[in-house]
Amino acid sequence: MRAKFVGILLVCLLCVCFSGVRASSFGPSVADYGSIQEALDKNPGLMVYVTAGDHEIDTAIQIRKDGSGLFGPGRIVQKNKDQHIIDIDGVKDVRLSDLTLTRAEGSQDTELAGINVERSEGVEIRGLRIIENRSPRGCIVVANCKEMRIDECTIRNYKTMTIDDRTNNPELSGYAFRSVDGTGIKVHHSQGIEIVGNRIIEDRYLPTKEVRDEYKLGDLTIKPEKPGRLMPQDVFDTGYTNNWHQGAAVQVSGPEDTDRILIRGNYYENAAQGMDIHADHVIIANNMVYHAMIGMKAMHGAKNVLIDGNQFVAADLWGLLLMPGSASHSDQPEAENESSKAPNIDGGTIVSNNLFSDFGYGGQNWNWADRQPEYPEQNVIAILFGQLEENPPLRTVLITGNLVYNSGAESEEDDIETRYNYALYLEEERQPAPVNIKVVNNHFEPGKKGVSNVDLE
Repeated sequence: MRAKFVGILLVCLLCVCFSGVRASSFGPSVADYGSIQEALDKNPGLMVYVTAGDHEIDTAIQIRKDGSGLFGPGRIVQKNKDQHIIDIDGVKDVRLSDLTLTRAEGSQDTELAGINVERSEGVEIRGLRIIENRSPRGCIVVANCKEMRIDECTIRNYKTMTIDDRTNNPELSGYAFRSVDGTGIKVHHSQGIEIVGNRIIEDRYLPTKEVRDEYKLGDLTIKPEKPGRLMPQDVFDTGYTNNWHQGAAVQVSGPEDTDRILIRGNYYENAAQGMDIHADHVIIANNMVYHAMIGMKAMHGAKNVLIDGNQFVAADLWGLLLMPGSASHSDQPEAENESSKAPNIDGGTIVSNNLFSDFGYGGQNWNWADRQPEYPEQNVIAILFGQLEENPPLRTVLITGNLVYNSGAESEEDDIETRYNYALYLEEERQPAPVNIKVVNNHFEPGKKGVSNVDLE
């Protein structure tokens, strides 16, 4: 009997000791401090454990020490719409993992980010859930950073109603309009960034006629005396643009210096654009874009982009768009008050082994069908001319091994129809037209007007 009692006592002692070791192995915990910020400030360079439950804040959590970070099952709730949730600036090797970030009722529509990262290196964001941070600025925003990784995060409901103001350059645009806008992950002026295995989903603000009418989306709020070079004449004449669905699941911009970007294995649903790329040396592989106005586009000086093995399901305007943008330019010599600029051109791109299906069966086909626009719309793959005459042309593109599947040909039912014009539209006449485009070994099912506007034989 005594031996049995001693055995039980030893087991109990071991369990207590083991559980104590596990608890202490977490390191500093917010439970021991008055706030998350205090826990970070008093433990510089250490990971701080965020305990389960809600942790309300009204100022952004600031991370300003190398090696610091937050992890754990806790939910951080920002009550102030005029503050980021987490702000990381000027640090190295910071980590965030496993947290849930959200905003309280009344602060979910905001102008600020869920996570804002600036001037930092080696930051890792892993396994977070960021819910109802609805902002035109972006949910995770990365600026002027190096060697950063964002993986296995879930971002849900990141769009908001706002004004898309394009009046800062009257020569080009000069107008503003009501829009629904938001970006899940936004990266600009950064190098060596990995975006891997994330889910970015919008299920609040969907691009329906009812939503457009309720919020008067597309109505101009500022109209110039004369249209800028990029303002369509019909928008100037009517005071309305149907281009009111803005933003992207992932946007990578700052084309003059954004470089070495890996975007792989992500899932996007109900985005305006699945991926919006203005950068050099980019790999875009094995992503799924489900329901989008545009599956993805690369422009404004996107060079050496590999687009491989992605699925684009139910895009409504373009499945894939490549073209020079207004920011694309040849080399620019030094001028008064301006330094010289190296060329910022588009091209050297491979489009391979991608699958396009259900074109026109997303949520916004109603907004684009039966138009007579300036740009060739509703083509699955579109290789277009530059936005401005002075843009250098898109050059040296290989398109191979892709499949455009005509879902409208599956059935003879009246409500199932082909909704794209061409599987491939390649501009040949309007300048600056693309040059040195090679199209081989693809399987393109014909659209309403055929396989392509050019002879592919």
